Amino acid sequence: MKRIQRIAWAFVIIIPIAVMLATAGTTILYFKYGWPRAAAGLGFLGLAGLAGAAPAVFRKDAESSTPDERDRMISKNAATAGFATAYGIVGFACMLPFSLLGPKASIEVSWLPLIFAGAGLSHFFAYSVAILVQYGRGGKDNE
Repeated sequence: MKRIQRIAWAFVIIIPIAVMLATAGTTILYFKYGWPRAAAGLGFLGLAGLAGAAPAVFRKDAESSTPDERDRMISKNAATAGFATAYGIVGFACMLPFSLLGPKASIEVSWLPLIFAGAGLSHFFAYSVAILVQYGRGGKDNE
C-alpha cells in the first residue's frame, strides 16, 4: 500500500467520526441547553484536524520511488473530484436558503465559517475516496 493510500484511509476514517461526534454533541446540547451552548458541540470537528497529522505519521519509505505518470494522474483526478465536491457543497449551501426562504431573506454571517468548514471537509473526504477508488482499480497489490 502506497503512502498516499494510507493517508487517504486516515482521512476517510477520521473525518466521518468527527462529523458524527459533532452532530451528536450539537444535537444533545441543543435539546439540553438550547442553541447558544449547543454550538460547543461543533468543537468535535476539531478532531478532523488529527487527519492533518497523517503525512507526519506515514513518513516516506526509504525504498519508495518517485511518483510515476499513473500516480500523478490519480492525484490530479482526485483533486478535481475534491474541488467539484467542495464547489457543490458551497452551491448547495447558498441555494438552499434562497430556495426555502426566498430572494428577499437574509442569513446570519455566523453561518459562513460553517459553510467554509463543510466545503473543506468535503473536499478532503472526496479527495481521499477518489484516491482509494482509483488505486483500487489498479493491478497487483493495488499499485
